[in-house]
This record gives sequence, structure tokens and C-alpha cells, in this order.
Amino acid sequence: MSANIKDVAKYAKVSTATVSNVITGKKYVSPNLQEKVNEAIKELNYRPSKLARSLKIKKTFQIGLMVPDITNPYFAEIARGVEEETLKNDYQLFLCNTDGVPLREEDTIKLFLDHRVDGIISVAPRMSEKKINGFSNNVPTVVVDRHLISTNPFIDIIYTNNYKGSYILADHLISKNHKRFFCVAGPKNVHSSRRRLAGFVERVREDPDLSIKVVFGRFKFEDGYNLMNDLLKTNFCPTAVFAGNDMMAWGVLEAIKEKNIKIPDDIAVAGFDNIYFCKYLVPSLTTIHQPKYEAGAIAMRTLLKKIDAIKHQKKIINKNLELEPELIIREST
Repeated sequence: MSANIKDVAKYAKVSTATVSNVITGKKYVSPNLQEKVNEAIKELNYRPSKLARSLKIKKTFQIGLMVPDITNPYFAEIARGVEEETLKNDYQLFLCNTDGVPLREEDTIKLFLDHRVDGIISVAPRMSEKKINGFSNNVPTVVVDRHLISTNPFIDIIYTNNYKGSYILADHLISKNHKRFFCVAGPKNVHSSRRRLAGFVERVREDPDLSIKVVFGRFKFEDGYNLMNDLLKTNFCPTAVFAGNDMMAWGVLEAIKEKNIKIPDDIAVAGFDNIYFCKYLVPSLTTIHQPKYEAGAIAMRTLLKKIDAIKHQKKIINKNLELEPELIIREST
């Protein structure tokens, strides 16, 4: 049978309250007593019960993390950032994948609430702003990778300036004397996708001598591959292709290479996100860097601050944090 807190107290010849204070660090315990308690914990191989602790202080020490597609390295890097901060703070992560389906997002939020998570991190949710604001249900929530309007004090928002990122990418391509652009945009119902498209198109249309053709994909490799293949069967011959994320840009690269078209001499290709394999593609991919891991870590730290503020009955407010994009130039342009 495993040891309990009473066993530790008896071994160390202290009260159970003293053992609890040493474990939680909430009240001062003299160095001498701390040493006795820690020695007892080590000797008895005692592991505090999170369940018992959660029942006592009405916290589950669980964080709900919702992502659209965990197979996409972009979301995986955000999840890693969240996870590292979660472990540092003795929380557990409850991860759910939604495939970007709004109804599944709603079901996932309900699941998190049923499990009484202490907070929620929602990455690139596609449900309506009204639903996002309503689902908070007074549970601290951080929305990552979606710029939305919210006055709900329980919701904080972290996002990269997608418009600026695609604008500076278009400017880079134009500086290379490209005239005809093919844009493989992401889903129309995804806010970040629309902002990326808007920034790119805005810069191209500042010059009346430039032309652009736009199609829409689902942020998948096969979308970039298939849509580029379809374009190469038409009379429109772009000098540069911008894909709304790196997964589609990878598909575009492979479709072009299969036709023995030279990159970037005949067609330049660029993506968005700077996921880890971009520098290993042939040719390596020019893209816009988003601080993905950092966004996840910041989201978790932000969430923990709000959880703590609520616990201590401090005033809470809605916060927005905009992260800066960075142009990464590689061989594909």
C-alpha cells in the first residue's frame, strides 16, 4: 500500500498541516522541519494525491487545449509551447483535435467544461465570435491565432499580424520583379487565412501592372499540390506563387518540380508559418515566421495569471497581444 500524508507526518513527527504546508509552500515552515518532511517523503516514496488536493481546493489542475489539426507541425509547435509551461506549473494537459469543424469545437468546449478544467486554450477556433464569447462560461480562456473582438474579461487573445506578414512577403516578391501571382489561399471561414490573403492582395494591387489569380484550399499538402497542378493546365503562367501556409506551399513545390519547372528561375514559391521542415525542402522554402512555440508558452502563462487573479478575487480584464511576423528568405524565391 502506498504511503499517505498521515504516514509522512508520523514518520517526520510533525502534524499533517505541516506536511501540507511543505508540499504546497503556502505557509512558512522552518528549514529544520522542511528537511524532516522532505526526508520522510523520500523514504516513504510518498506522492501527493492530485485528486484529493483538487477536491480540497476546488481545482482540477487540468487545462483544456483545443487545436484544429495536431498533424500540422504549426499547431504541434504551439501545443509544445503550451505543454512545457503546463508541466513547469504542475498542471496536466487535456488535448483535443477538432479538424476545424465548428460543431466539434462546440462539443470539445462542452467536454472541457464537464471535466471542470481550470482554463482553456483554443487555437484558431472557427466557430463564431458570439459562440466563443458565450462558451467561456466564466472559465479563463486564451484564444490563440485568431484576432477577434471580445469584451469578455475571462477571454484573452494572442495572434500574429497575418496581414502584415503577407504584405511584406508580397513586397519581397515584387522586389524580385515578379509580375504574375498565383495565390493558394486557406479556407474562407478562417480569420487568419482571410487576413493573409488580404495583406498579399493589397500589396499586389498597389501596382496596376501586376496581376493575381486566387484559389482556396484547406491548408493541406494535397490542396497545394492539386491546385497547382490544375493551374499548370491553364494559360495563366505565374512568376510567383504564394500559399497561405507552408503545408500547401510544400504541395505547390512538388507539383512544380514534377513538371521540371525550375524554382525560383521560372516560378518562385513562398509560404507562411515557417514550420520546422521548411529549411529542409528542396529548394528550401521562403516563408513568414510566426513565433509558434512562444505563442503557446505565452498563452499558458497568460492563462495561469488569469486563473491566479480570479482565485485571489482581483479585477480581470480582456487582453489582446499581437505578435510580430518575420520574413525568412530562402532558396525558393
